[in-house]
Amino acid sequence: MEKDLLRSLDLLKENDEQVRNDAENALLTVCQNILSHPNDKKFREVRLDHPLVTAKLLPALGAIECLFDIGFIETTDCLSLPPEAPLSKVQTLQKLLNKNSLSKIPIVKNAALYNLMPPTYTGEEKNFFKSIIDNFQSVLRYEDANLQEKAKKVIPIVDLEIATMTRIRQLHRHIKVNQTCSESGITKHYSEDDIDDAKDLFLMELLHWFKYKFFTWVDSPKCTACFSECKQQEVMLSDDPRCSRIEIHKCTKCATRVKFPRYSDPEPLLTLRRGRCGEWANVFTLFCRTLGYDARFIYDRTDHIWTEVWSIHEKKWIHLDPCEDVMDRPLMYEKGWKKKLSYIIAFSKDEVQDVTWRYTRDQQTVMNRRNICSENKLLQFIESLNKYRQSTPNYSASRKQYVIKRRLLELVELIHVPNKQNFDDDENYKGRSTGSYEWRLARGEISESNVKKNYFWNISEYGEKFHLQYSIIKDIYVIRDNDGKILTNISGWENGTNEIEGGMFRKVEHDWKIVYLCRSTTAISGKIRWCFVIANPNLYVRIFHLQAISKVFHDGNVSWELEAFFNNANQNKSVILFINDISNYYTDQVKGAVKLILTATVSGGQGDCAWQHAQLFRQSLEIEDDQSLSIDIELEK
Repeated sequence: MEKDLLRSLDLLKENDEQVRNDAENALLTVCQNILSHPNDKKFREVRLDHPLVTAKLLPALGAIECLFDIGFIETTDCLSLPPEAPLSKVQTLQKLLNKNSLSKIPIVKNAALYNLMPPTYTGEEKNFFKSIIDNFQSVLRYEDANLQEKAKKVIPIVDLEIATMTRIRQLHRHIKVNQTCSESGITKHYSEDDIDDAKDLFLMELLHWFKYKFFTWVDSPKCTACFSECKQQEVMLSDDPRCSRIEIHKCTKCATRVKFPRYSDPEPLLTLRRGRCGEWANVFTLFCRTLGYDARFIYDRTDHIWTEVWSIHEKKWIHLDPCEDVMDRPLMYEKGWKKKLSYIIAFSKDEVQDVTWRYTRDQQTVMNRRNICSENKLLQFIESLNKYRQSTPNYSASRKQYVIKRRLLELVELIHVPNKQNFDDDENYKGRSTGSYEWRLARGEISESNVKKNYFWNISEYGEKFHLQYSIIKDIYVIRDNDGKILTNISGWENGTNEIEGGMFRKVEHDWKIVYLCRSTTAISGKIRWCFVIANPNLYVRIFHLQAISKVFHDGNVSWELEAFFNNANQNKSVILFINDISNYYTDQVKGAVKLILTATVSGGQGDCAWQHAQLFRQSLEIEDDQSLSIDIELEK
C-alpha cells in the first residue's frame, strides 16, 4: 500500500507548483483533522462538493488517489474513511507530505552574522547574542512571496475592510454625541484625528478577528484517544527544522501520550491555527507583512512574544498583542501583568532594536536586571547586525535613508516616554487573559489575592435615567442614553467593579466557544461588587431593574444581593435585598437610596473542577451582540 501511496505522491509532483502546494496542504488538513479527532465521524468524511475537493484536490493529479490509498472509499456524495480503516496509513501520508514540505523550505543560516561575535564574549553573552541572530534571520521568512500568498488566502480582507468602515462610522457618531454632551460634563473620548487613518483602524479589526475567529490558544492538547485533559510531561528535540521542540503531554484519564509540536515556521500554523504566544505572534506578524505593514517581531526575554507595526499616520511603532486583542498598550506587561522586564528586542527585515524603554516606566529597576552584558556591548553588537543587513547588495540606499529617519523618530520617543508614563494610572491596566489560571499564576502574571478596585458608577451624572450594559464577549461596559446612543464605555470587566474576591477571572474556552467569569481554581467562593452612587444631593433612587445571566453545574451556586444606603452621613445604616430571579428583577424597595452595592457570589461545585461549576455571564463566542448584564436605575428629585 505504501508503494501505491508513493506512486500517487510522485503523480502529485507533476502538477504546477501552486496546484501541488494547494493539494498537499489540503491533504495535510484532512490527515491532521482525522488524527486529532479519530473518533469523530465528520472528520472522516470529505464532501465531493466541498471547496477543499473542488478547488484543491480534484485539479491536482494524484491527490484523490492519495485518499483512496489510505483507505477512503467513495459513497453517494462524499469520500469516507471507514471506522475500521487503520490510522497508520493516515500517519504515513502525513509524514510523507511533511517530508515534501521540508524540502521546499530554505533553511539557510548566514555564518557571517555569527562571526560578528568577538571571541572574548563570555558563554552567557554568546548564548544571548546567538538568540538575537537567530531571531534576526528568522524574520526574513515573512518576506517569502509564496508564503505571503498562502497567508493572504486565509485573511478575510473584504470582511475586515467592511468592519473597518463600520467602525469609522461609529466613531463619527461618537464624536457628534460627545460634542453634543460636552456641556453636560461627559468626557470627550474621540476626535477627528482618531479616525484620520483607516489603515491603523484596519489593524484593530485584524487583531480582533485573529484572536476570536482564527487562532486558538493551547495550554495542553486534548487526548487523541478520549478527549480528556492532558498535562505536560516532558520536552523532546525535533528533527523537523520547522519545529523548535516537541512537548509530550499525558492524558490524566487514560495515560495516552500526546505530542504537541511547537512550530517556529509560520507556514504549518496557517493550517493548524493553534499554539501559545510564540505561534500567535509568528503568524500575526506574517499577516501584517502580507498586508503591506512595516511590522516587526518583539521578543521579551521574560517569556512573551508580540508584534509592533509602524504607523505612518502616528509616526511611531504601535504595540499589538494578538493573544490579548490589545493595541497600543505597551505598559500592559509591567503594570497589568506585573512582569519583571529586562530585555525586549525588536526584529524586522531592516534592523534589530532594543525597545525595552517603550515598555517600562521604571528604568532604574529594569537596568538593575540587565546583567548579561554591558549596555555598550549590546549596542555595539546590534549596530554591527544592522550595518551588515543594510549593506547587503539588494538593500537600496533609499530604504536605508528611510529606516534611519524612522529610527531617529523612535529614539526621540523612547527618550521621553518613561517620564510621561509615570502619569499613567496603574488602574488602567489589567492582568493577562490568555492561558489557564494555573499557568498564569505560575508565571506570576496574576494574583489570587482580593482586589480593591474602588470604582463606582456616578449614575446622577447621566440625568434621571441610568442604563448600563456589560458584554462578556467584548468585555466592555457601555452606558447608553434613552435613544440607545453610547455615552461612555469601559473596557475590562474588572475595571467597572468596586471589589473582587476569590481570584475571579474571565475564562475563554476556545474549543467550546464559550466565555464566562468564574473563581480561581483554589478558592472556595468568589465575589464581585459593583457600586452605584448618586453624587447629586437633589436626586434619589426611585427604582432598580436588573437582568443578568448565570449558569451552574454539579451543585454550583450563584447568588445575588442588593444593598441600599439611604443616608450619606451614616454608611452603617443599610437595607439588604436578596435577589432570587436575575432574569428580570425589579424593585422599588430601594426608593430614596443614595448608594447601591450589587454583589454576585459564586460557590459550590464538585471535585477538581468545582471552580468552573458556578459561572457568571456564560455566553457563546458566536453571539454577535450579547447583553450579559443590564442594569437600569431611575432617579427622582
